[in-house]
Amino acid sequence: MNRENQPKARADEVRIRKARESDLPALIRLYAQLHLDDYRYRSPLIRAMRAAFRNIARDRAHHIVVATQSGEVVGTLHVMIFRHLGHGLHPVAIVENVVVLDTMRSRRIGARMLEHAARIAGRNRCYKMSLTTNLKRRRAHRFYERLGWKKSHFGYSFSLEEDGEEEGAVPAKRG
Repeated sequence: MNRENQPKARADEVRIRKARESDLPALIRLYAQLHLDDYRYRSPLIRAMRAAFRNIARDRAHHIVVATQSGEVVGTLHVMIFRHLGHGLHPVAIVENVVVLDTMRSRRIGARMLEHAARIAGRNRCYKMSLTTNLKRRRAHRFYERLGWKKSHFGYSFSLEEDGEEEGAVPAKRG
């Protein structure tokens, strides 16, 4: 079917695509929503974010995905393909920074992004996808379980940040 015969997308239709550098201001706002109560979050300076994004974008093991509606970024996630020596040398996909704009939640946007992540993992012959979510985020836990994700591990984190200022970051605005 050629483009002329394809049905036109509705303006309010959610689309899933690879993130672009021009999406960075929206990504910064979304990432801040992930960290409202979790820990001391510092919003990165845009120039530092651009440099990091360019490095990640060149790495074939990283896939930053966005969901857009009417041209606005309303969600994102980051898929990392992790190669290791276990599991018959099959890689694993690690999903990080899953966030949907707070006013757009409960509209299947997160589910659509995770379906896209599963396709990325499948193309890379991953044997599984895994993610972590904060223990406080009970609504997120129910979301993942509805999608068929299973609780399989007990995780820990160890902060490597010092009390001093992080290079290339500014304190996040609250409220």
